Amino acid sequence: MHVRLTENEEVLYLVMKSIEESQTPIGAGAIQRAIASRVRLSSASVGIILRDLQDQGLVVREGYRGHRLTPKGRTFLENYRNRQKKACLADRIFDYLTGSERQRLADILEARRAIETEAARLAASRAEELDLRRLGRNVEEQGKTTEARQRSLLDREFHAALLDAAHNPLLNTLFDFSEQLTAASDGESVDNFLSKIREEIGEILFEDHLRVLRAVSARDAAEAERAMAAHMDRVLAFLDRTDG
Repeated sequence: MHVRLTENEEVLYLVMKSIEESQTPIGAGAIQRAIASRVRLSSASVGIILRDLQDQGLVVREGYRGHRLTPKGRTFLENYRNRQKKACLADRIFDYLTGSERQRLADILEARRAIETEAARLAASRAEELDLRRLGRNVEEQGKTTEARQRSLLDREFHAALLDAAHNPLLNTLFDFSEQLTAASDGESVDNFLSKIREEIGEILFEDHLRVLRAVSARDAAEAERAMAAHMDRVLAFLDRTDG
């Protein structure tokens, strides 16, 4: 289906960008020349676009001098650029996801190791009583359950609780991104791998969590970091064992 010029966001962006870059209000003819290398439009077509932008409150006409952006127009440009940046990031991620499944998983786990060892270190100094109770309750329930699905849920909750206890929102964001990347990569294969870990060395992983909890509760940042690093190294070592 043919998209009307006034509905083509890229064309609107180019027109508005030329207005943004002009030191003075700019008219249809000057805009046409400014964007000619990217899109070929007649002055009449640019005029139609400008009237549409005025109707949307994105530009304003200053008499015979030309057009300038409104605050709403500047917000439009900022949002468009942010979407373009995200689209570029998505393309790079897609290229990454076409690689080796095993290498992707190793990369993700290594990134999580960096995030979670730092979270453990920070939690040792920043965790509040509510955080410690949440972690303690989780580890206690892990020690009691033998049901695979419940153990899996508790394992995820432990890591989420530890990140919350670090009180660093950026670490949570990075962890959430790694989770999304995992799901986009091949969530089912990753879940199968993690299930296999919990099945074969679940008791050892529980002991790792217990050591992390004790270090955080004791406010021993160095030991909390070491305990979490050892825990993640154990998971990575299991991946090496199952390779091929």
